[in-house]
Amino acid sequence: MKTFKEYLSESKKVYNFKIKVAGELPESFQDSLKNSLERCKVIKLEKLNTTPIQALPLDFPTKKNAEVHIFEVICEYPITAPEITNDIKMLGLDEDCFRVRGSGEPSEIEQALNKEIINPDGLLTDSQYKEAPNAKHKDYFGDDFNKGFLKDLEKSSKQRKKDSTGPQEFKLPKAKEDKAGLKSAMGSK
Repeated sequence: MKTFKEYLSESKKVYNFKIKVAGELPESFQDSLKNSLERCKVIKLEKLNTTPIQALPLDFPTKKNAEVHIFEVICEYPITAPEITNDIKMLGLDEDCFRVRGSGEPSEIEQALNKEIINPDGLLTDSQYKEAPNAKHKDYFGDDFNKGFLKDLEKSSKQRKKDSTGPQEFKLPKAKEDKAGLKSAMGSK
């Protein structure tokens, strides 16, 4: 049978958060963030990535043309997102510039699922385009392709005229002219 200490050591819980900061980061932001969260026994503080500059970043509707820096924080001590928000405010960042999300929040789960669905293999980051088929460009571009295309159009046009399946031309009947000329509805001159 296990002792109480063994049960406690097995049930060690960690608290995951993502901190998103829009715009330019202050100098040594990561170090100062780690120092401000020391009371929570930070196990890991890592910068995951930086998004490209976007017209309207996802979590920042008031920011325009800004990049978003995403940090992952794993704490040993139980802490909530509002407490981390207060610690970041103490660093001097405006509240509109950052968001703190728990790993279990619905918006974070949805973003993670969308990321997997949209880009599971990271094909956009493949600079060699390994997935692209080997195409002969002269089959799709150039003078030879254009000449062949025009010949095919001419052949299909002749075939449609022969089959009478294409659009048919209708002529409108000629309008009858008034022999007396233009008359006023009210009478003569």
